[in-house]
Amino acid sequence: MSKYRVDLKDLTHKLSLEGTFEPGDIDFTESDLRQSGPLSWTVNAERAGEEIRISGTLTGSVELSCSRCLELARCGISRSFDLFFRQREEEMFDEDDIELSEDDMRTSYFAGTELDIGDIIREQVLLSLPMKVLCTVDCKGLCPVCGTNLNLNTCHCSVETFSPHIDQLADIKKKLEERSS
Repeated sequence: MSKYRVDLKDLTHKLSLEGTFEPGDIDFTESDLRQSGPLSWTVNAERAGEEIRISGTLTGSVELSCSRCLELARCGISRSFDLFFRQREEEMFDEDDIELSEDDMRTSYFAGTELDIGDIIREQVLLSLPMKVLCTVDCKGLCPVCGTNLNLNTCHCSVETFSPHIDQLADIKKKLEERSS
């Protein structure tokens, strides 16, 4: 839980906040990332009918394991966000099967009278991460036989470069190319 919270019961006009979360201020222990520097953010909070609109920006950097070689890879974050929150009504979640409207899909629900900015920033950091993190674009990864980091060393393992099914696919490709010419 962070020290930055928006009290929603007294939110009558637009509220602007800004700050920085230093490494360790936000708990990322459930994910495979480590905050490598400060996360700077700005947030605007305002009422939008029955909803609370939270918009802002986030910049910083985190470190994750490279998807190929497992070494640490730095990932820069620069993201803007525009979120809508609505007070959670208990009866809304009592039923097993409910149909959600388009508005329900873009809205998050909260309980209580405060929103924790740290929780919002944590979620935005996780959403900004790429699907596949690489330490460098040309990362060679690990040897599938002995596990040597091929960026640092070479190994002499015999690695089959083609599966037996590749020959069949190559034949099909050749036939298709002949047909189209």
